[in-house]
Amino acid sequence: MKFIELGLSGKTLKAIDACGYTQPTEVQEKAIPKILAGANLVVRSQTGTGKTAAFGIGLVERIASKKTSKALVLTPTRELAMQVSAEIQELGAKHGLKTCAVYGGQKINIQLKALEKKYNILVATPGRLQDMCKRRKIHLSSFNLIVLDEADHMLDIGFQKEVLEILSHLPPKRVTLLFSATVDKGVKNIISRYMPNSEFIEVGEQKIVSSINEEHIELSHVDKVSTLHRILDEHRGVKTLIFMRTKRGVMKLKEKLIRRKVEGVGMLQGDMEQCRRNKVISRFKDGTINILVATNVAARGLHIENVDLIVNFDEAENKETHLHRVGRTGRMGAEGKVINLVSHDEPRKPNYHGGNRQGKRGGRRGPSPSGGRSSSGGRNRRPSNSSGSSKGRRPSRSGRPKRRRR
Repeated sequence: MKFIELGLSGKTLKAIDACGYTQPTEVQEKAIPKILAGANLVVRSQTGTGKTAAFGIGLVERIASKKTSKALVLTPTRELAMQVSAEIQELGAKHGLKTCAVYGGQKINIQLKALEKKYNILVATPGRLQDMCKRRKIHLSSFNLIVLDEADHMLDIGFQKEVLEILSHLPPKRVTLLFSATVDKGVKNIISRYMPNSEFIEVGEQKIVSSINEEHIELSHVDKVSTLHRILDEHRGVKTLIFMRTKRGVMKLKEKLIRRKVEGVGMLQGDMEQCRRNKVISRFKDGTINILVATNVAARGLHIENVDLIVNFDEAENKETHLHRVGRTGRMGAEGKVINLVSHDEPRKPNYHGGNRQGKRGGRRGPSPSGGRSSSGGRNRRPSNSSGSSKGRRPSRSGRPKRRRR
């Protein structure tokens, strides 16, 4: 199918072409016609399938055709708010539509000035939106279309009360669109209370996409850094995202990698000022840095192309978080690779063990993202020392790391 077959206006088609979209994804094919028809919609789709463009194109068309007066998009994080705002601004540019974004981490006076100008679409995080409403700078009664983007994550990070309160103050006659990678108990509660007559669209199963090659390495906790160093050395030049559970852990790991002379390393964690976070994301996108150590703030919604390798240095707390971490690679059908470092002697270990670890011990490694074979020759190996030399190596306390492939 082509975008022209979805019944879109000429201006929107020009904007889509300018954005570089060639043909609609499955979620776009299914969701856009429903949005144009004014349906309340619940869309459960895997990360990286084009959900943002699906609701972005739909709400731009509705506003341009006067079916919707003003749209509100709620996102869980400031990074996602900025990215969604920029993408929708591009999609609505040919119609002259204006997008405004309000989120925490930026001086509020800058956003207050932006709100004084006319806008058609507001992208916001729940906390900052409520702050602006209390200041009487935003009136929820003026919005007759709302999008809940990454709804499951918004609830996971503690925004359930805010989301429910925002929904209760919106006009009863409105279009409500909920997009989520998973539909858990909290999301179902929103659907039952505020979207009782919704249509459901499900794209794919709630599992890791088939284009992702996932591998597990079992090892002692003390061997993790040296093993990561070897992995990065084997994937030199590959855009890599390394996940950790804590902000402190991110800072310490970055320092350790720099001491080991690993080049092009950046970090992303919640204590960084917004301007620094923006700079790091921009440098990772343009390839100035190709290794990013991050907390789960990067697991949701960040639209970074060509992330070829994900390394879960710390295992995810639960299945949903693991799915979203893994979803940073293998996007839009591209191939991706995930390596999970699994240590059973790690302090404060989470209950969830990422992925399906039913594979054989000591299996061969899959091909690297660049297409070449790993230098391991399919055998289990000890973690390397910092110099990368094979001399003077000693076995880890737990013996050689055990590999499992999914």
